[in-house]
Amino acid sequence: MRNGVVLVLLLLSASLAGCTGASDDGGEADGVDLKVYYDETSGVVEQTWRNGQQTGSQTVTLTFDFARVTSTDDPLVAFFVAPGDGRDEIVTDANQTASIDVEYAAHGLYALTYGARTESGAEASEDITVRIDLRIDWQDTGTTNPDDASIRVMTDGTQGVDRVAVTSTVANIGNVGGVFGRAVSATWELLDGSDGLRATGTAQIADGQEETWEGSSGPAEADEGDWVLRIGLDTDDESVNVTSVIDVLHTETESPAQPFTSDQS
Repeated sequence: MRNGVVLVLLLLSASLAGCTGASDDGGEADGVDLKVYYDETSGVVEQTWRNGQQTGSQTVTLTFDFARVTSTDDPLVAFFVAPGDGRDEIVTDANQTASIDVEYAAHGLYALTYGARTESGAEASEDITVRIDLRIDWQDTGTTNPDDASIRVMTDGTQGVDRVAVTSTVANIGNVGGVFGRAVSATWELLDGSDGLRATGTAQIADGQEETWEGSSGPAEADEGDWVLRIGLDTDDESVNVTSVIDVLHTETESPAQPFTSDQS
């Protein structure tokens, strides 16, 4: 239910795109043509994990181009973007730079606001919805007991996610010359924050071979604990390599991108 409320609010926010706002000490910015361009309104934060340790991460950066914003009467003094994730708005001097980069390090649906302010304190702004998903690249090498992969589904505590999707491969490392090698039975379990089983699969993997399992489930509520991908083996005598790609996905309700094209001015 909580997810539904947040989604309705975000959709309402997106539907209001194009509206002008008022500042506290000024008013509606009449005469401001808020032509702002941006190539993307969605992205994927990526995390890399090796043998239970995070070894890398890649954030998402969205760029907003204010170069073609104009004001007929009242000079422009500032451009701004409020990321919508609890951070303060990012403000730049309109006479110094006309581009603002917004970096996201966590997944979520965000109600972002961008705009311009004039010398008299008036403000023009627009609201859009930004979607940031998460991808976890998880590997365990040469293990007889694969580590649990923890999946953080909670964002800022007010929204969950639409779906968690997993593609996982277990490779039974071949013994030299095929001597003493045996098959391994692998079991995949996708568990939610209450240890509820959301998806599962099993495979018999011959010595030197590999098997891939795909599973998904959702939604995940905002107040749930971390989900877990757990892989169990029926023996601790055989070593395996594990490669998993875990996608934490939000509903695709982001606002359309607004890229600059050559026929625009």
